[in-house]
Amino acid sequence: MSAASDAFEKKVADGINKLKGYKAERPSVSTEYSDVKITKNPKDSKQYWLEVKMNHTDNLSNPRVFYHSGKWQTTYKTPAAAAAVEVLNKSAQARAFITAIAKFANIPVSKVKIPTTKSGLKEEGAVPLDVMKAYFSKPGINRYIANQENYDLGKLVTEHYTKGKAEPAYYMQAADDFYLISTTNPLKLDKGIPVLKGKGDFKVRVSTRSEFYEVQAEIKISSMPDSKYSVLLGTNKINPLA
Repeated sequence: MSAASDAFEKKVADGINKLKGYKAERPSVSTEYSDVKITKNPKDSKQYWLEVKMNHTDNLSNPRVFYHSGKWQTTYKTPAAAAAVEVLNKSAQARAFITAIAKFANIPVSKVKIPTTKSGLKEEGAVPLDVMKAYFSKPGINRYIANQENYDLGKLVTEHYTKGKAEPAYYMQAADDFYLISTTNPLKLDKGIPVLKGKGDFKVRVSTRSEFYEVQAEIKISSMPDSKYSVLLGTNKINPLA
């Protein structure tokens, strides 16, 4: 998490805490949970999760995947991860990448592995980090190894946050816009709040780091609906919790 996103989440939580009857906190939990936990007055023992994004163009989910035994796989148990594996295993672009990187690394294509962890680089058949860096430094080589256009990302993201988290998140604050994630609305907020939806390109990218490389999905909705609601302090929009 970057310092900027950390500060933005705090700003969102502060906006909610200014309201009577609500408490918002950013608990120290794993990424299996969303960003801000909301509770109401002491009589309500339930908790409600809010996903927070600084911008509309932020990644809505970025599961890691790896290539092993002739197919793309993942250890993540989320709808987004399953979709990433499906997109890659059907992609001609991804198949071409495997053929090209195996040849470049001088590893038989039947034995080549693309791990996504530092420890995975020690496995026999794994493309070394320096080789991967050298491959992507070649002119004209694209770090995106798969791209399925016009994908219903709104549906996928909804499944990710409502079914793929340790606790479902039914609300999202993205920049200065507040959304419902699905039509489920446990806080019974205004029905006029827009439901998260939209299409975009489902991409998968290889990122080389100092000690390993990662293969991650990039899920960004290209055009999210406008919302007249926001929980940010100082906004001119309607606070849906007020």
